Amino acid sequence: MAQTSAQQLNAVFKGWWLGGVGLVAVVFMTWLPHSYLRMVSWPWALVWQLGFLAFGGWLVWQLRQFHVPFRPLGYGLDWAVAGTGIVLMVCSLASDFKTVALWNVVLATYYFFALYCGVNWINQAQLKATQVAAAIATTMLGTTLISLLLWRPTSGAELDDSFSTALRNAMPFGHHNFVGGYFALALPFVAACAVAFKGWLRWLMAAASALAAIALYLSGSRGALLGILVWLLLIVVAFVVNPTAKGRTQRWLLGGLGLAVAISALASNSRVRSLFGGLDFNDPSGFVVQDGPVLDRYFLAKTALNIFSHRPLVGVGPGVMSRVSNLYRPIETGLGQDHSQQLHSTPFQLLGEMGLLGLGLDLAWLVLVAALWLRLYQTAQEPASRWLLYGAGGSFLAYGVSSLTDYQLENVGISMALGALLLLLLSLANQTELPSLPTLSGGTRRYLSLALVAWLAITTYLWFVTDLGFFFAHRALSRAERGDVASSLQQLSAAATFVPWDPTYPALSGQIIYQLLPLVSPGEQDAVRRDALTNLYSAAAIAPNDAWFNYNMAVLLLPQNPAAAADYSRRAVQLLPRKSALSRYVLGQAYLAQGQTEAAVTAFSLQGLGHPEFLTLPLWEQESLAPIKQQVLDQALTYHESILNGLSPKIPGYSTFYDQTALIRWWQRQPLTANRDGLRPITQALLATDQSLEAALAIVNQALEATPQDQALLLLRAWLSPAAAQNYFAQAELPAHEKVLLTESLGQFRDVRSWLTSLVEPVELTGRSLLGLTYRNRYAQGINFIAPIEEMEQWAIPNLLGLFEELPREFVALDQAIETIQTKQLNLPSAVKNRFEITPPPPLPENFFSQV
Repeated sequence: MAQTSAQQLNAVFKGWWLGGVGLVAVVFMTWLPHSYLRMVSWPWALVWQLGFLAFGGWLVWQLRQFHVPFRPLGYGLDWAVAGTGIVLMVCSLASDFKTVALWNVVLATYYFFALYCGVNWINQAQLKATQVAAAIATTMLGTTLISLLLWRPTSGAELDDSFSTALRNAMPFGHHNFVGGYFALALPFVAACAVAFKGWLRWLMAAASALAAIALYLSGSRGALLGILVWLLLIVVAFVVNPTAKGRTQRWLLGGLGLAVAISALASNSRVRSLFGGLDFNDPSGFVVQDGPVLDRYFLAKTALNIFSHRPLVGVGPGVMSRVSNLYRPIETGLGQDHSQQLHSTPFQLLGEMGLLGLGLDLAWLVLVAALWLRLYQTAQEPASRWLLYGAGGSFLAYGVSSLTDYQLENVGISMALGALLLLLLSLANQTELPSLPTLSGGTRRYLSLALVAWLAITTYLWFVTDLGFFFAHRALSRAERGDVASSLQQLSAAATFVPWDPTYPALSGQIIYQLLPLVSPGEQDAVRRDALTNLYSAAAIAPNDAWFNYNMAVLLLPQNPAAAADYSRRAVQLLPRKSALSRYVLGQAYLAQGQTEAAVTAFSLQGLGHPEFLTLPLWEQESLAPIKQQVLDQALTYHESILNGLSPKIPGYSTFYDQTALIRWWQRQPLTANRDGLRPITQALLATDQSLEAALAIVNQALEATPQDQALLLLRAWLSPAAAQNYFAQAELPAHEKVLLTESLGQFRDVRSWLTSLVEPVELTGRSLLGLTYRNRYAQGINFIAPIEEMEQWAIPNLLGLFEELPREFVALDQAIETIQTKQLNLPSAVKNRFEITPPPPLPENFFSQV
């Protein structure tokens, strides 16, 4: 018997190095700054992949050591693991993006492999639960120290308005909500360890508790703070109602005092106060919550319900949300939630990506873990074990509440921390009087190990080609920075060959090639344009629901193929019903090229409705648009007045829209219907110039008394009274050549409309960001190309005056009006109003790109 035990221990410690590699890799990724984005880049992807493959290899090793018992998880958890695997596979096979979904399924399986490895290692090595807890708590302490050491508050953070920004410590995970979620897990556990441990470890854990609380506070994650508040509330309730303790009055007083201190500490956080400051129960827009992140979660919840109504059983597929979310975003979202990667709620994320099957799995895991905890609560007798049980339960509770406000299971550090705490519960179960679990038979272990080897082979191939994509993209960007564009494009082409499901590489290639156009000779222009279009077409085919990819195709196809451009424009409009891009202008031009004048007028009018400045752009001086200019203007202003007549002046956005409508009428010399008292001072002054420059100057001077540093008012005063121009130019931060041109315009153009239209500048559309999250590829962060429209210009001085401010992100009346008109006049409902479908991409001839 002793020899058998020695053989077992010898086998256990022979394979331990694989687990050590996996553990080191996971801890390294937990501590690596910006780990969430770096995990999908070269060379950092190799770290966690090597660790996960080490866990898989270790599990194969354990299964093949037939003389060493191998035990399942038990307590119904093995059935939950099997069900999770089946549901993940079913949902991925039902997805429209199967490879993307499979990639995420593969990633998820290794968390379970690590759990099985850990359970059997602890059992075979006869480790105590306190030893496991010490390892977990030490890792959490390391994360805490790294987070605090890397926190860099901005200058002036002592002021409340900027301290709110400084609080959002994103280190080391790369986002403050991830940091908050992690410390919602860590704080209850390390606090319990401070009681469970003895000697120097107790003092170390007490310090770790204080540091974790500080790190949680600095994360500014309100969901995590809410989770901790619920945990503290439960502690107070348990303390007060404890039937075995004496002095209930004293316990009520102490408990109430402790809770008051905790609430006061949370209330001191400016991020928490901003939540309550954003409540307005009398807001006429109908949005009680004005806080942006909370409002986002409301819209994302509606997105999840839209997905549920369309794909109730299996959802859209694991990890596929960013590829399809624009099909399901509500109309009232306005300018927000473009290509949402996650729904900021774990239950809603699972419902959206895996339907009822995913939500059922979530509930099953909750029930099974809670049942295990309750069984341990009834059987664990040792004080240290009970405190560890309380700590793990508190962590699960706090994180469970936090997870209602964010989805974080893609984060290696957080998911492994959750697995580690479950591992601790199973370790406690192994040390208590719970019935022992049966071990797997040799035959079962053989079949499982062979299946696992096959899965490791699939994993290796999938991760290998993905890593090749990262490697070639990394080299491509490095060479592009050195000016070696040809080699850079070769590297991106190789990356696209190995990873055909990722639009990052063709999108970057098309972007780089297009940027070469100003540098090549006229004879090479067509070839360069063709290469750019070919790559951008590939990106749009891989990610067909990316509104900007469709917009780029529409703009670039417009000169050669208006019909195809019209289809891509329709797709862009349906995916993002209101955006600052000129998608409806492109659609109107495509209609015009096909002889559909009435449809073109409607499209142009809608562009002017969502983007009022469009009605003043220089393009209306073009010969092709002159015949329909007045018709477009009349129709757009009719739409404007219709919206204003149905709105309360108290609704956010009304005053801006009202002001811009008046500006359009004045600019185009249309009859003015606005009450001038309700306009901005600068608009009032411009309108007054038609009657008296002195009256306009008086309005500007009066406004400057309240805001003496207002650059727009100072510039307008410089035109009204050139003698005062020096005050403006002394403060204006403009390039020298622009100052010269602007100075000349003040004296040369004494009619205000002529002055406003004296200087032009190109329209530069920007706004693409955070695509590394959208496509889970760090190199997608470099995609910022929005195709410019040839000869599209805007007036420079109105921009300096700030005449056309950005309309509010949420402007429900405007969005609904655009949707109604677009549907009735153009038969073009947005995706969410069209059974979550959009116009099919146009079929292009096989030799199309060779003819462009």
